[in-house]
Amino acid sequence: MKFFYIIIFFFISNLVSANEDDNSGVEIINLYETKSLDQMVLENLNVEGDIEIEEGSNDIESVIKSTVDSEQNDNNEQEVKQIEIIKDNFIFKNKVKDLKNYFDNLQKINSKTLQKQIIEVLENLQIDLEIEQDQEIFFLIVNYFKSIGQINKSYDLIEKYELSDDKNYNFYTGIKLNYLLSTYQLNEACNFKEELNSNLKLDYFFLEKLDIFCLILNDNLSEASLLNSILIESENNLDNHYQYLFSLITNSQDQLSNEKQNNNFGINSELIFLYSAMTRIAELPFSHEFYEIDKKNLSIPIILNQASPIDLRIKAANDSFLENLITVNSLAALYMSADFNSDQLNNPKETIDSFSDNNELSMAFLYQLVNIQIFPDDRLNALIQFWDFAKNNNLEEIAYKLSINMLSSIDATSDNIVYGTQIASAYIFNNDFDSAIKWIELYENAKEIDSKSIYTRILLDLYSSNDLKTFINSINLTLNTYTYDQDNKNAELLFVLKSVMNLDINSDTNIDLDNIFDIRSMPSIFLLNEISNSIVKNDDEKFLFYSLISINDRDWNNIHPEHLKLILNGYLKYKDGELFRNLILEIFKNYKFII
Repeated sequence: MKFFYIIIFFFISNLVSANEDDNSGVEIINLYETKSLDQMVLENLNVEGDIEIEEGSNDIESVIKSTVDSEQNDNNEQEVKQIEIIKDNFIFKNKVKDLKNYFDNLQKINSKTLQKQIIEVLENLQIDLEIEQDQEIFFLIVNYFKSIGQINKSYDLIEKYELSDDKNYNFYTGIKLNYLLSTYQLNEACNFKEELNSNLKLDYFFLEKLDIFCLILNDNLSEASLLNSILIESENNLDNHYQYLFSLITNSQDQLSNEKQNNNFGINSELIFLYSAMTRIAELPFSHEFYEIDKKNLSIPIILNQASPIDLRIKAANDSFLENLITVNSLAALYMSADFNSDQLNNPKETIDSFSDNNELSMAFLYQLVNIQIFPDDRLNALIQFWDFAKNNNLEEIAYKLSINMLSSIDATSDNIVYGTQIASAYIFNNDFDSAIKWIELYENAKEIDSKSIYTRILLDLYSSNDLKTFINSINLTLNTYTYDQDNKNAELLFVLKSVMNLDINSDTNIDLDNIFDIRSMPSIFLLNEISNSIVKNDDEKFLFYSLISINDRDWNNIHPEHLKLILNGYLKYKDGELFRNLILEIFKNYKFII
């Protein structure tokens, strides 16, 4: 029965695609790829940002190559300027000890825009490994990338340099091996291990354990068993989890007692990527607890492990998609791989209720439910249900991205216009601004301007404005029509934005004597002073580091308004305001001012 539904889904997708107007700004979800999910994920792992695929195109590789070439050209154009100024960079002015403290205080940047920015700054540093200080800085950067769940960035950076004589070569070797294991490039990992100097040692007998694993992969079980016996005698603290996995993939389960047959027994967090590769070979599922050990770095191994629970794989895929690690194509393929029977699909309300708090299964089910609808009205109703559920669980960006193929089949009827703002939002997230404007205007003509249409226009301003001045003018006009509520929780946000952007909007400044003190703490006066000075002196790098330190492990709505005002004033000037628009979008979403 599920096969029948999938056939219907393919038919509908073809029908929708055939009726779509050409739009180079629309990303087409193509599930007709002959490539496996593994290939789709790994090919796009290191390609950041939105990838636009022309309708009918099956050549994802060419799109990726074009994206990479474009990024390379941009880097080449900037290289000369960077080399000229780099040694005056804030990073190189600091002692290594101070830099280590900085990186320790940049571990939890909740802003995706600013996290991406600090990564770009660090990636583009011109490092000279002949200089001892540069060697130390390079080590700190590679370690920082790994610590924030960007082991792929660590790997990319390592591959740019010859490091065989570096004092931290052992560390870099471990990074490279872990990356290859995490992306299931086992042949490459084993070959690289064979190239290493036999005197090289890594902690926790990593190389020895990898050597045994590679022997198993080459079907040399007798030698693997012999080396494993030596390993058991050599380890002071036996790695029981490794031994458990070894016993499973060699069919020698008598090595462990039954009470230790537990997939989460004695996990060493430093060896999780080796464990992940062995777990997949053993055709064992990962657990939610295993994922929590290192969510960002383990997301790809879990997505690729077909034995793992589908809800865990979808959870990892959702996180990876929001971090730009996988494309919408890969995400859609995984959503469609969830197995629902005909009874579940024919009784959606009971099915959703049965999933209880399992958001991942609910999202996959609702997505498939949309795709099996034959009639446009039924498809729209299913879409609205999908979007509403996603919005209630902070997954609306994913839902809108997944919905692009269905949007053009929605007719502008009197019954459908009531959903105009939601349809417009979906178009906005997919960068089809003309269609978004059409639906907003249809909604406002039928329903008049209300909070829903205002919020959607703000979203449109944030995504579609071509430059900072245009954006500020647009946001000023939109907020001008905003009906101010004295008790609105966003009052202080509007007050801050009015000051920072010099907006001509209503803003309540009345003192609430029931709330005289603000419990949100402020950074130290010395840190605030450094941030202020860096803004005045246009010292972008210094401002970036100190501002990020001041908001580490904080959401925007938990930052004191005076602190927020200072930060926004700085990013209004930082690199001519190129990050400002995205920051305002983040802040609006964090304050629940918009979706």
